Amino acid sequence: MAAIEDDLRAIVVTATSPDGRIEGRVESLEYITVRFLSDSYEQYYRRRDAESLAHQWGRGATLMATAYQKARRAVMLAHGFERYSPLRPPFSSRHREYLERGATITARGSSPDGEIRVTAVGLTDFHVSIAPEVVDRYGERQFLQLTESAMSDLRADHRRAHGALRHELYLKYRDRQW
Repeated sequence: MAAIEDDLRAIVVTATSPDGRIEGRVESLEYITVRFLSDSYEQYYRRRDAESLAHQWGRGATLMATAYQKARRAVMLAHGFERYSPLRPPFSSRHREYLERGATITARGSSPDGEIRVTAVGLTDFHVSIAPEVVDRYGERQFLQLTESAMSDLRADHRRAHGALRHELYLKYRDRQW
């Protein structure tokens, strides 16, 4: 039987935005790639439709994150880790609070000039805003670089907030038994 770390690293999921124009791929949550299918960036460019592009990008990221979480849960269950539910909450108060508050962490990221902004709640519900002139100003490759920068900034913000939560809970429950 493979180690859980190996199985978690082996997770690969792909998701497409609701309009079928943007595809994202996550490999072990370390490598995230996004591409436009069939030159669809050109369609957003011709219509100068930054609002629709932002909506599709956000929904596609949400679908990709949901698919990743589903695959991760399957790996955890296969290795004997129980899934908690409202009917069967975690035994320890620290773990219960960690799960509840972790699911509500709001992380934010943006491109260097703030032209693309991404907000994610619990790294599962993504909202994207794109300045209207971005589609006019940048080609597909430059746009993808800006979004990659915004997503990297978001992941760094989430790691910071997640670490702060763990630190806070450790101090809060330090002298209590599990």
